[in-house]
Amino acid sequence: MLLLAAAAALWGSSRVSWGADTPQYGTALAFVALAGFAGTVAVGGWGKRVVGGVVVLAGVLAGVPSVTADGTGLGRWIALLGAVLLVVAGFLVIRSAPRLPTLGARYQSANARRRSGDPDKDLWDGLSHGEDPTVRDAEDER
Repeated sequence: MLLLAAAAALWGSSRVSWGADTPQYGTALAFVALAGFAGTVAVGGWGKRVVGGVVVLAGVLAGVPSVTADGTGLGRWIALLGAVLLVVAGFLVIRSAPRLPTLGARYQSANARRRSGDPDKDLWDGLSHGEDPTVRDAEDER
């Protein structure tokens, strides 16, 4: 949600006057925030941490012009808010990458699932996945 809010803030900052000079980077960084949102959902493991790092970098890049710009316009403060949201969201993605959901993780193949160690539970799980307990496979015979 932070990434979506950051995208909205950065896009909005490019539409509002900054006072002296309005930079036009807000729209591009808003797309980076949206891509970060999609990347966070789509990838897993180290990929999610890399996406978080890119989001942090984009937040820093968004924050520098808003701090160093001349003028006191509202757009500058909205851009700073978007930059802070990006940095916080990026660090949260890096920190909680293993716990965040990944697209398609629910649909692992039956062969990729792990055994629980409880033979009764594994038997019922196998039946749920269409395994016949009366047929022994090559691994059981070893």
